Amino acid sequence: MKGIPETSTTLLRDIASDTGNARWGEFIARYRPMCHRYLQRHFRSLDPDDILQETFAAIAHALPDYRYAPSEKGHFRSYLVGVVRNKALMALRSKERDDKLKSAYAEAVSSERNGDCADDETWRKSVFEIALQQLMADASIHERTKQIFVRTAIRLEPPEEVARSLGVSRNVVDQQKRRTLAKFRALVAALKGVL
Repeated sequence: MKGIPETSTTLLRDIASDTGNARWGEFIARYRPMCHRYLQRHFRSLDPDDILQETFAAIAHALPDYRYAPSEKGHFRSYLVGVVRNKALMALRSKERDDKLKSAYAEAVSSERNGDCADDETWRKSVFEIALQQLMADASIHERTKQIFVRTAIRLEPPEEVARSLGVSRNVVDQQKRRTLAKFRALVAALKGVL
């Protein structure tokens, strides 16, 4: 079928092995166009490059345990499109949550300005929400770093699980969380001086 790459078991085997790094360029060149077309057709509101980065990181993590058996599990391309779809759906859910947070922050800022906050706890919560909104809007912070911060510091997901799902080391997760938390605390401190 036109535009759908044939599966190369040799390529999958090489990529899955420790010595396969040299063939990643070939793997991406083979499968990226198909995945990109799928995203453009089904998930136009998302940045395909972000989704594909997450997808290929997940594939790199999964391939050592993946066994190509088309008669049992279907074709590799179907597996790959499934991973792309899951990453896109996760990004959409995250985008929806971010939109809801932004709406809540705007409401908190409006309430703060109107003097509607009845107690210190509500005021503190508003400050934290506004600081989080500013942090998430900061274009100088990489999206993966923001995702690590939200997942580990706010949702309290285990750092090992976050590291595994993003294809990075636990040390990277801890460092990025620590640095972002310092920025967040600085924003909170600055807001407390203004509000």
